[in-house]
Amino acid sequence: MTETCYSKGQKVILVTSQVKNGKWLCKFSIPGFSHLDGGLQGQDLSKSYKTEWEARTNAFQRAKLVLGRPQDMTQGDILERD
Repeated sequence: MTETCYSKGQKVILVTSQVKNGKWLCKFSIPGFSHLDGGLQGQDLSKSYKTEWEARTNAFQRAKLVLGRPQDMTQGDILERD
């Protein structure tokens, strides 16, 4: 399922999927940003949630963190600071 949200006037696209064990994963994209969200990378089940709502909420929180950082930072810079 795809959902469009907004934070600080910026569009955030959330993409939710359910995995075989019945849990939920969600990744986000921000048009105009080069950040790649690892929320679904490799179907990492450690990042799965019991409900679709929890998965979407967590992805949106990750997106808001990205929007709060300078755009010229690389993903490596972001990972080092977390």
